[in-house]
Amino acid sequence: MSPPSVYITEPLPMVEELVKLLEDAGIEAEVSEVFHEYVPEDRIMEVDGIVVADSRITPESVEKARRLRIVQKFGVGVDTIPIEVCRRRGVYVCNIPGINSLDVAEFTLAAILSILHRIRERDLMAREARWSDRPKVLSERLTGKTVGIIGFGRIGRQVARLLKPFETRVLVYDPYVAVSLVEEYGAEKVEDLTRLLKDSDVVTLHVPLTSETRHMIGRRELRLMKPDAVLINTSRGAVIDEEALYDVLRAGRIRAAHIDVWAKEPVSDDNPLLRLENAQLSLHQASWSVEFFREAARFCAENILRVLRGLKPLNVVWEK
Repeated sequence: MSPPSVYITEPLPMVEELVKLLEDAGIEAEVSEVFHEYVPEDRIMEVDGIVVADSRITPESVEKARRLRIVQKFGVGVDTIPIEVCRRRGVYVCNIPGINSLDVAEFTLAAILSILHRIRERDLMAREARWSDRPKVLSERLTGKTVGIIGFGRIGRQVARLLKPFETRVLVYDPYVAVSLVEEYGAEKVEDLTRLLKDSDVVTLHVPLTSETRHMIGRRELRLMKPDAVLINTSRGAVIDEEALYDVLRAGRIRAAHIDVWAKEPVSDDNPLLRLENAQLSLHQASWSVEFFREAARFCAENILRVLRGLKPLNVVWEK
């Protein structure tokens, strides 16, 4: 009888640590050498478990996968996995919420500070030795500003905690959390998204992608924001209408945005947002820290082992 096998869908950073943990437990582990937008169907059909990060899994491939027992998300969002098909087929779908919360929150704070203190512009100015231009590039303090947090899950709460030393006013919009929880973090819950958008100097998004949140920030919402407001998105790309965001940024209707996540990933090099100076960009890397990859590898390996030993895994997504 052949040993159990696991397919890791992408060449993740520090993936060798995950491979070693699996192989030490007697599990064959194969790592894809390249990123595929869709996990190859033939690989899914041949393994007992899949570790997936950003690649998509089709419902049809799960239907044909007779050996598959677990799809382990290397992260939190599971919108790229056919959850209902997996449940019907008896395939566990698990994620690892919480491990990357601090990383994303720290990244969010760094993005806010980078824009307000014009780090990118000052770096370029220094590289070009434009000493006489220094008076043209002034920063603004985060301290004392109003920050609006949309979504108050683990990451949103960490952002609120990190903001405390800056003495900001924090507004929270999340219909699913209690006022008492928001107040524990020194924040103020608002029932109206419009109010948050109008009152905030910085708006940061921390919601999952659902039918309710898709394009929740569209042309109307962007036009409600202050002209000097900053928008941060480290949640999911389709939460924002990218076309509307491009138009608003290009017109200077808001000050700037940091975009870490994209409506279509990998992002195409013809995406117009890439050409805007007031768009600060990254490639879905807000959680990418050494600590995250190490802890995530350990969790994924242990969860796969639980399933292969006949035990129930942790963080089954449909039980939340």
